[in-house]
Amino acid sequence: MNITIKKFLGSIFAFTLIVILAACSSDPEVSYEKKNYSVEASTVKQISLSTKGRSVELEASKDDEIHITYFESDKESYNVDLQDNGDLMMQLVTDKDWKDYIGLKTDKEHHLVKIAVPNGISSGVKIETSNEDIILSNLKIDGQVEATTNEGKIKASNITTNKNIKMKTKNDDIILDEVSAEGSIEATSNKGDTKVSNVSVGDALKLRTKDGDITGTVKGSYDLFKIISEVSKGENNLPETKKGGNKTLDVGANNGDINIEFVE
Repeated sequence: MNITIKKFLGSIFAFTLIVILAACSSDPEVSYEKKNYSVEASTVKQISLSTKGRSVELEASKDDEIHITYFESDKESYNVDLQDNGDLMMQLVTDKDWKDYIGLKTDKEHHLVKIAVPNGISSGVKIETSNEDIILSNLKIDGQVEATTNEGKIKASNITTNKNIKMKTKNDDIILDEVSAEGSIEATSNKGDTKVSNVSVGDALKLRTKDGDITGTVKGSYDLFKIISEVSKGENNLPETKKGGNKTLDVGANNGDINIEFVE
């Protein structure tokens, strides 16, 4: 490599470093403001949250209202809208450019959205985020529950729904503990484990993972389930196929193990 090219590359590197350092030094600490939104649960048919870089917690409220707690800055805010059809929509709006992500100090408290709903709420719940976890705990819901994240964990404990549950994540785990659905439960993870403990379904349980294991316990006897299972590059304690039963257990692992037990 001749001297001219070395000097050119060196100039590019120096310029890039100066830009980064300038962005870091000039970016002040972000100021967040706490926001609260409340609405009568009886007016809501569907709750839909779409955000990025935020952890989300769903829990029971202490009254008959839906309460949402979140934080906004001058460059990040939320559109919260209860539409005429009963859909409660909440979406993150950001005005950040690439410089805003350099040297930024992230405060976990300010990157959290809490949703509290009454036990037995009739509406469905759909949560989408990225780079953070979704936690659902101690709640009965009449509607369908959906949770999706990338680079984050999904953990549900003591959750009951009269409909279906769908969960999907990438590069982290799905953990279901004492989760029950009158319909079906579907959990899909990519490069993460799926762990179930005392999970109960009225119709079907479908578990899928790539580069991870599927382990845990399912409520109900072995005879109650029709079983379909498939493993690639791993061990499996379930039969590939089993007929009979009025419920379905459908499990697949690519580059991982399956170890599911049945408990009464």
